Amino acid sequence: MSLFEDIDQREKAYALAKTIDDNQMRYGKNSVLRASSHLPYSTARYRNVLIDGHESRGGKCGI
Repeated sequence: MSLFEDIDQREKAYALAKTIDDNQMRYGKNSVLRASSHLPYSTARYRNVLIDGHESRGGKCGI
């Protein structure tokens, strides 16, 4: 902890992160994503359906 750190800012950031985590646990990993994750070249949505970032059994995963 620092004397120059804003405690209220830290608490707000923690509350936001907890809310996002709760939503993702309830509705799935793709429920809350950055806007850039919806661009055609983004891999975030695709990688969320993979197991540890890899395809299972060598098959293609559909989005």
